[in-house]
Amino acid sequence: MDDLQPGKRVVVRYSLEPGDSHSTSDALGVVNSADESFVEIGTKRGPIRIAREQIMLVHEVPPAPTKSGRTHEIVSAVDLRRISAAAWLPADISWLHMENLRNESSESDADIGLLQKGWLLRSSDSVTRRANSCLPVTDTGMDWEQSLDAVEAWYSAREKPSCVQIYSADDSSTLAPACEGLAPLLSARGYSPCEPVFLLAGSTAEAAAGAAHPGDAAAPGLSIDFSEEPSPMHYAAWTSERDPGSADAFRSLIEASDPCQFVTAYADHPDGSRTMVASARIVERSKWGVLTNLVTHPDLRRRGAGRSVARAAAALLSQRGVRSYLVDVEASNEASLNLFTSLGATVRHRSWYASRG
Repeated sequence: MDDLQPGKRVVVRYSLEPGDSHSTSDALGVVNSADESFVEIGTKRGPIRIAREQIMLVHEVPPAPTKSGRTHEIVSAVDLRRISAAAWLPADISWLHMENLRNESSESDADIGLLQKGWLLRSSDSVTRRANSCLPVTDTGMDWEQSLDAVEAWYSAREKPSCVQIYSADDSSTLAPACEGLAPLLSARGYSPCEPVFLLAGSTAEAAAGAAHPGDAAAPGLSIDFSEEPSPMHYAAWTSERDPGSADAFRSLIEASDPCQFVTAYADHPDGSRTMVASARIVERSKWGVLTNLVTHPDLRRRGAGRSVARAAAALLSQRGVRSYLVDVEASNEASLNLFTSLGATVRHRSWYASRG
């Protein structure tokens, strides 16, 4: 996977002159745009445009810390939302920002890539809300009302209701700066919020709970398998929990991310057969692990299978040098909340999907 994809935070070492490996400089920041010839890095000193032929080394780094502390405790709410969103992206996305709108309407700038800043617009034929909502990330260059007008127009063009994912700055209900002007506007326009969704973050080493290897996380009578692709049994388990909408769209969401793995706990039987008991999907983004689609067979819950899968996923990530993970859990899902808090994760913030039918 290209380490210079827009949205990634990287360190780039580059030569100051083409072909000169002795005179170099480093740029630390987020990739704003990238094409075959140039990359733009947004740094604290402002954007830096670097020719690809001058790039010598690229290293992806985690999001910038906001304070001192353990890695999973010092990343901002907006960066956590970026990471979570990157693990579940549909094919139909766009970034709402004034510069992008100008570039789209300017023939002279037709070769400029889409800048990944502003609000992320997502649409899918699946019914998952994360793939069918607008996520405010940074300022759009427009006022709140103009921005929401543009969101509604984008979804209207797709014959879909408008939906906005708003989120808090921390574990309270105080909205993050990227969303703070939206609440009264959404209410005035008749949007209704869903139940809160908690984002929990934790240490992979702590969640692994002493498992030296991922397979060591299995509870008695279970075995852990890892695969690059989900099986029909995985899809049957996921779709039995809720209607996914279009099967093809749901499949594309599940399988689009790279690197991506599927962790599965099987019950081993005396005759050599086995039954899938629990599974989850893990994606690496920005040096974080994102855990999604954790499901346990309804008849086999409270037997340690979900915990085995979560611990195995954490152990695998820890082995790869990924120190932190996150998971989004609906407020009503007490079993999952209890599971992850028992593994040391804490609620970092909460989000709501506000929809207008």
